[in-house]
Amino acid sequence: MEYRIDDLAHAAGTTTRNVRAYRERGLLPPPEKRGRVGIYGDAHLSRLRLIDILLQRGFTTSHIGDFISGWENGKDLAEVLGLQNAVTEQWAKNDTVEIPLAIVDEFLGNSDQLPRLQALGLARVEGDTCIFTDPELLQGFSSLTEYGFTIGQLIDVHERIHAAVDGIAKDMIRTAKNHIVDEHGEGWLPSGSEVGTTADMLVGMRELAVHSVNATLARTLDDNLERELGDYLTTAMEANEKHRTDPGTRP
Repeated sequence: MEYRIDDLAHAAGTTTRNVRAYRERGLLPPPEKRGRVGIYGDAHLSRLRLIDILLQRGFTTSHIGDFISGWENGKDLAEVLGLQNAVTEQWAKNDTVEIPLAIVDEFLGNSDQLPRLQALGLARVEGDTCIFTDPELLQGFSSLTEYGFTIGQLIDVHERIHAAVDGIAKDMIRTAKNHIVDEHGEGWLPSGSEVGTTADMLVGMRELAVHSVNATLARTLDDNLERELGDYLTTAMEANEKHRTDPGTRP
């Protein structure tokens, strides 16, 4: 994607002032010039996200400058960006759908549900508009209400899934972090060919986590459905048999 400086700052969750400051300090590459307008790309967005992560970890802009300089000194740009993307790439879909705030409560059925969606990062309110950050999930909620489920019930299920998956994500990240510390010690930063190797390791861990969750959930859904359906059918058959032999009872 292409961004002007205001759009880039918004996408990265920072300010245009910070973007300019990072450029002046050499933390951010200059934009492509088109006339008098500077055009930024996804590489700039990835770099801003990396800077933000490092700042949150307590690094100073001076340390970050040394870090980035050490990466880029004599290295291929694709290799440098590899670790950045592994750390900062957003795997969740960024598609959104906007709905007038006035009709959101009607859809949700209860004004208490919107704050729950906001807390889960599934919705945010901007002025008179509600922005849903996962339209596919929203569509799933909507389709299941046709079978009598309430939005509240479906959010209950999602909250439990979110808590379980969040725990899995924390465990995977902790495992990767502990592996790096065990291999290289605290404070280690990759250099040379280690950049690409570390990036590949992080991407591999993410892919393993996603596959593990999807595959395990699919299998356990099948197992539990088969068991629950079998129990239900057995109980229903027994009830119908009892009703057949004793018409005075209800099936």
